[in-house]
Amino acid sequence: MDQPILFLDFDGVVHPLGEFALDENGQLAKNPALFRWRPILETLLDPFPEVRIVVSSDWRRLFDDPSLVQLLGPLGTRFDGVVEIYGPSRLEEILTEAKRRSVTRWLALDDHPSVVNAAASDTRLIPCDAATGLSSSSVQRALHDALVRLQRSSLA
Repeated sequence: MDQPILFLDFDGVVHPLGEFALDENGQLAKNPALFRWRPILETLLDPFPEVRIVVSSDWRRLFDDPSLVQLLGPLGTRFDGVVEIYGPSRLEEILTEAKRRSVTRWLALDDHPSVVNAAASDTRLIPCDAATGLSSSSVQRALHDALVRLQRSSLA
């Protein structure tokens, strides 16, 4: 049985879109606002230890896997790689990666317009507002409900 995957974006999800992230040398900036909502995700995922994280964020183009694990903090133990496909939209990248991995049980947490637009017809997609991300109680509720559904599907 495949382990459930959470495709995770960073900007607009674990911190607001537009947070200063890189310094003039292309290194991670010392910005305490970065990843400020990660503890919310840690709490939401805690009851679901089987869920693995695949980074779908554009940050996957800027940082190697060990750096991404470090950026995930306590969630780093769940790291299961990155979306390796670059396509016409984030949604297409995620769908192609899920197919490539032969994963049937997955969710995506993202603020990309392609994901937000498709979320109305695909409950695996949890859309975020770029300014509020995981700080939104409705996003937290949607993710929790999706995680419960994912867990139930493994028991069926």
